[in-house]
Amino acid sequence: MKKSKILMLALASMSLFSSCMDDADQSTYLTEQRRQELLGDDATGVIDAAMTAMYNDMQNYVQTDMTHNYFGQKSFDYLTSLMGNDMVMTGQFAMSLYHYLCDYWGQTFTATANRWAEYYKRIDDANKVIKAINAADPEGKSALMQKYRAEALGFRGQAYLQLSYLYQQSYYVGCEDTEWGKGKHYDYSESKCVPIITEKTEDDQPLSTVKQVMKQVTDDLEACYKIYENLGEIKTPANTDFDGTVAAMYLARAYMIMHQWDKALVYANAVCDNYPVLENENDLLQGFSSLNLTDVVFGCDITADNASLYMSWFSQMDAYGAGYAAIGVTRAAYGPFVDKIADDDVRLKWFCCDRSTGVDIEGKHYILLRDVMAPAACEYQSVKFIGAGRDAVLANADAIAEGGSAPGWELGDYIYLRSEEAYFMKMEILAHKNDLQGAKELLEQVMVTRQPSYEYKGDMTTQALIKEINFQKRVEFWGEGIEFLDNRRLNIPLDRTSKDPKNNHFEGARIKLDQESRNFRYQIPIKEIENNKKLTPDDQN
Repeated sequence: MKKSKILMLALASMSLFSSCMDDADQSTYLTEQRRQELLGDDATGVIDAAMTAMYNDMQNYVQTDMTHNYFGQKSFDYLTSLMGNDMVMTGQFAMSLYHYLCDYWGQTFTATANRWAEYYKRIDDANKVIKAINAADPEGKSALMQKYRAEALGFRGQAYLQLSYLYQQSYYVGCEDTEWGKGKHYDYSESKCVPIITEKTEDDQPLSTVKQVMKQVTDDLEACYKIYENLGEIKTPANTDFDGTVAAMYLARAYMIMHQWDKALVYANAVCDNYPVLENENDLLQGFSSLNLTDVVFGCDITADNASLYMSWFSQMDAYGAGYAAIGVTRAAYGPFVDKIADDDVRLKWFCCDRSTGVDIEGKHYILLRDVMAPAACEYQSVKFIGAGRDAVLANADAIAEGGSAPGWELGDYIYLRSEEAYFMKMEILAHKNDLQGAKELLEQVMVTRQPSYEYKGDMTTQALIKEINFQKRVEFWGEGIEFLDNRRLNIPLDRTSKDPKNNHFEGARIKLDQESRNFRYQIPIKEIENNKKLTPDDQN
């Protein structure tokens, strides 16, 4: 048995990072100048170009390259996962270190400027689409134009939702019927958040409150959903479309943030009614890299034409590929977290540990990469995400064990939303509504597809049931950014200070922060403060 070629020493220098930057495609959207050159006064052309830009930016937006850490939505998912309890950074790499330390929030930092630019560009493109449709189809007679309007409204609502996560506290910090209770101030709905820019606004805008921003979020997403409903197509044939079920997923998230449980339940049900959860082991271990998985609500088809190699999700997350995660930037889970996963839970196989891949060979004990006769880079290494898919790993196991990679790792599809989230949201919503039996039954219904022996045996209280739902949801969505979103709204603290001997967070990252900490709230980028005539330094959050 030979060890995989882990190039840890190479990562100690910046040469690897700088050499990879040339591989990143940073031209995935059209500039305004180029758009006008191509389109002139053609409204349909303007719409097509702006719509294409929004979908492209969702996949791979980057304003300023930061050692290949920024590539649209999936970079948000993994960088915010590093800001929680459950993902471990296994070394002090230049890449993403300050996210892991929750210390990248200042007004002059690349992180704050990148996200701001990403979401406001999406908002700008959505506004262009809506304006063009208003001019071309003022009476709303064209079904195609109405679908474009729905997509633009959906993207705009999603962009404002993303801004709300980062640039102010959650609408409410905590729920009083949970273990984590209320925060210091609890209600931040009147706190200043971000400017609202729509197709109707002109020039610079002041900061709106969290309540106003969330109203924009829900107004846009509900309008998107209603258009699809009127068209008789809440779920479109392609899961690469921003359709009604996508809007419903984001609406369920938004209404849970605002504790509007009845509305949240309506939209969680809209997803559950249209999508099943994954039920068999082959699908759960596939690698979450195929749009053919039946739980994919929204995703992006990655091809040779739009793949971005090192600046990509699977470069960061796939242990079997030839990206960062396979050559030293090892992605691992928090040891005590994995140790709580049941032996017969198929999701345990997402992590390399004694109970999943530990073996004795010729008198020596090894923890292996799953399906490959090569040692894992560290205990609890993640093998959840596989760009080429598990079948490709099995077919190339010998080559991977010798230090090779699964061919096609860079072509794995991006999955933005999975149906399981709606099911877990519905469980929690039912618990908040005091339908504890309904929440328990749905939890067991989903969990037996992961752990055949599962039965909830905890206390039948809202607090205890939500704690269990939250844990199983954390397992289900490890690495997908959901922990960060739930920590923010539920007031779950960051606490890596455990004395557990399996605590594998490195010493400098063993920090403890509550959700109202300065560290979790991005400042408004300094350029916005300086250039927006409606803002002053006193508006900085």
